[in-house]
Amino acid sequence: MKDIGFVSSGDGAQLQCYRDFSEYLDEEIYLRTIDRVDLGAFKAIVLPDFSNQGLLRIHARQFNDYLANGGFLIVFEPNRMDEWLDVVTVQWFSRETEDWKWWMKPGGRMEAYQPEPRHAMAQAIPLADMCWHFFGAFRLPDTATPILNLDNDEGCLMYDQQVGGGGRLIASTIDPHTHHGRRFMPATTRFLEGFYPWLKAEVQQRG
Repeated sequence: MKDIGFVSSGDGAQLQCYRDFSEYLDEEIYLRTIDRVDLGAFKAIVLPDFSNQGLLRIHARQFNDYLANGGFLIVFEPNRMDEWLDVVTVQWFSRETEDWKWWMKPGGRMEAYQPEPRHAMAQAIPLADMCWHFFGAFRLPDTATPILNLDNDEGCLMYDQQVGGGGRLIASTIDPHTHHGRRFMPATTRFLEGFYPWLKAEVQQRG
């Protein structure tokens, strides 16, 4: 079994990310022809931000079955997973970053924090590397561990290890791949530099 599959819609930023982090990724999977791929052959599947929405809905059953059968699905926003993922209910809310240019101001801060700073993912990715902006927020399922929350305690990044059927889900409302792939917003590069080594280790440790 392979460790991590990376789903690409063919977007240039996604392709760049796959090249940049290929040492942690086992295979690039083209979303348009994903019905020819056995997702069960991968311990984890990454859906990067700004994937093709129409194709996600067309192939929704394949992702749902993968998660329901014990797969480890990682979904970055804005992919509106609440519209096509039905194995687990993750309520999404429309939220706007209060100040999109906060990072350009001395002492600026995005309205988010790490509620579990000792979690291994938070240890691998400091708060400063999780903050640029966000696309909405989640209401956290009872089984989920919050990794990045808005100040009002709605979720930006969560890890649910108790999805029915033994599956695991990481869901986020942030978009690191788009920015890193287009070489804009250094925090997103630092995020991925922390995330993919952590994910690889998590997959190999947990199986």
